[in-house]
Amino acid sequence: MRRSQRYSLLLGTCLTVLLSGCGGSSGIRVTEGDTQIGSPKAGTIVASNSASVVHVDLFERIATIRNGNQLPTGFLVAKNRTGEQTAALKARPARAEMLRTADILEGEPSINDIISPANSSESARLGKIYRDAEAE
Repeated sequence: MRRSQRYSLLLGTCLTVLLSGCGGSSGIRVTEGDTQIGSPKAGTIVASNSASVVHVDLFERIATIRNGNQLPTGFLVAKNRTGEQTAALKARPARAEMLRTADILEGEPSINDIISPANSSESARLGKIYRDAEAE
């Protein structure tokens, strides 16, 4: 009888551990027709084809950008979810992977910030301040 209780306890523990990983929120927005039923966690949804920050190293002043190869070389801006500019960046040369690195010139970008090319006036302003960045 004692051995049977151990096996039952062991089996119950194993099932509990295995099945506990199946629950929880998937972080996916659920809609039914035009009505939204559920919502994802804040800051987790980024359009798959947009360039976004996936890693920030403030010590080395480098940001890693997903889908960055579609961006032109030159000055870039990082904007948060509300559209507020968080940083000015200078793209490094494109690589074969989908990831691209950029030097952080101003500000502090955050993970999931959207990256876009700087407009002409912003590029002119940054070009005057960071002349060495244009030569690279």
